[in-house]
Amino acid sequence: MIFESVVVDVLNRFLGDYVVNLDRSQLKLGIWGGDAVLKNLEIKENALSQLDLPFKVRAGHIGRLELKIPWTDIYTKSVEATLDGVYLLIVPTASIKFDAEKEEKQLQEARQRELQRIEETKLKAAEQENPKLEKQDTFVEKLVTQVIKNLQVKISNIHVRYEDHITNPNCPLSFGVSLKNLSLQTADNNWEPTLLDEHSKLFFKLVQLNNLFAYWNVNSVLFSNHSADEARRCLESSMEIRPSVPVSHDFIFRPISANAKLRMNPRSDVDFSSPKVDLMVNLSEVAIELNKPQYVSILELLGSVDMMSRNLPYRKYRPEVHVHGNAHIWWKYVITGILEVDVKPHLHMWSWKHIRCHRKSVKCYKELYKTKITSKKANEELLKQLEGKEKSLDIFNITLARQQAEVEASKAGLRIYRPGMKMEEEASQGWLSWMWNWGGEAETQTKEVKTGTLDELLTVNEKAKLYTAIGYSETAANPNLPKNFEDMKVNFHMERLSVSIKDKKDKNEIIKLTVGELKSTLTQRPGAQAIKVTAQLSLFEVTGLATKKPAPTLLSSRKAATGAGTPLLCILFETNPLDGRANQRLHAESQPLEIIYDA
Repeated sequence: MIFESVVVDVLNRFLGDYVVNLDRSQLKLGIWGGDAVLKNLEIKENALSQLDLPFKVRAGHIGRLELKIPWTDIYTKSVEATLDGVYLLIVPTASIKFDAEKEEKQLQEARQRELQRIEETKLKAAEQENPKLEKQDTFVEKLVTQVIKNLQVKISNIHVRYEDHITNPNCPLSFGVSLKNLSLQTADNNWEPTLLDEHSKLFFKLVQLNNLFAYWNVNSVLFSNHSADEARRCLESSMEIRPSVPVSHDFIFRPISANAKLRMNPRSDVDFSSPKVDLMVNLSEVAIELNKPQYVSILELLGSVDMMSRNLPYRKYRPEVHVHGNAHIWWKYVITGILEVDVKPHLHMWSWKHIRCHRKSVKCYKELYKTKITSKKANEELLKQLEGKEKSLDIFNITLARQQAEVEASKAGLRIYRPGMKMEEEASQGWLSWMWNWGGEAETQTKEVKTGTLDELLTVNEKAKLYTAIGYSETAANPNLPKNFEDMKVNFHMERLSVSIKDKKDKNEIIKLTVGELKSTLTQRPGAQAIKVTAQLSLFEVTGLATKKPAPTLLSSRKAATGAGTPLLCILFETNPLDGRANQRLHAESQPLEIIYDA
């Protein structure tokens, strides 16, 4: 089915870099319900290659990804996205046995991603120079707002874990982050979950986060010693934190919960009664802990990552035997690695034979690429030849050759066919074309039509219906925003933050820092090109080591407080304030602190 192909294509855009190729057999579509369900997806071994770190995925699994899309009434009904059971086990690259064929394939995939990124950057730069796209940008902004208005998201059971026995073989480490639940729901003006009210001028979203924690285990049990399926089951069971289950993690921060309330005004360009975005974030207690073994392990890993990155080019020559008793094998590895990676390529690079071969290869690639971009549809043989040349050339030379090919084609007056580029000489299909044309062939367009992609794609009635649904008008001019209108407002409130330093996890704190009632606000007034940031702190306390007596207080704001409800510290920073008395304003007010010396 064509619709099935469209969904696979869209999902591939977002998941293609991280998930093994999606198969249509995995995609189950409920035709009447509009459901797309993907189960038991495998995460690629090189999914983290963009981070440029010497890590790889030992076992990666996505249990369920579900999209509910009400195609029959997409303007008013909600789009639901569910992600459940993401388990990721990461290990050092050095702990995975070298496979030349697999490494070469992953290298080519990374190269193609980088080339694609470069092409997209060039296309965006060209579009920014076109003033005709301003109306399209406003329309896209309205459509995105409509999607957010109708979107409900549920994310559950996420566990990402890193294991390492390379840094210190005598004391393996593991650390990870786990999330039990994250949801985004539509709510009413009382912040109670409800169905979408299409007549409401404002819409409300409620975000709930439950049981998020991070840990760092020293001398840890390693899941990577098991098979991929067993490792996934271990990840799944180890994220459960219940009173009846013994805790097996050394926490960096203990499980926390939070909620956020989002209120959006989709017609903020004409309705100034409320901000376009009004976000309130409430965070309960955050408890951060660090003991000496964890601190030492963190320092060891930071040093080890640098060494592992340096060793990556020589990995293919590294022996799999211990140094003790095999000195001659390791000396051979050192000599071979230096010669093959550092010495021979440098000598070969500056030989006349290599230079002549390289220039010939670049010129050949340039001509092949010129043929590709000047053809409506490149044949398979041409694409294979281009792929072969891209394996031997680096990204710099490929990009340079492509640029030269485009310049030469333009000077010769040839038409360039490139995905995503808008051609003035012909009617182009826009980014929304799949929404209306997937069911059949697009209507024939005449070359005289140059009024924009939406006019080409939609009839007058379809365009009017879409504009009405998302609150967009072609004729409405952008008004001058009032200087006092707050376009964006963000409020943050954290009840309590504590940081504890321990010698061992089962010992009392050496020192503990406590911060209470932290409040912060960020507002933006685009009419005056102004921002305002405020921060307020109510409690600050530092306690020492408790021996036979209770923990001594070393620093406290309790006794020195000037009055009930008076904040300990208030900071305000503002640009272009409304009173016009200054361009920038900084105001800070603090209450006294009591400092106690304890011998």
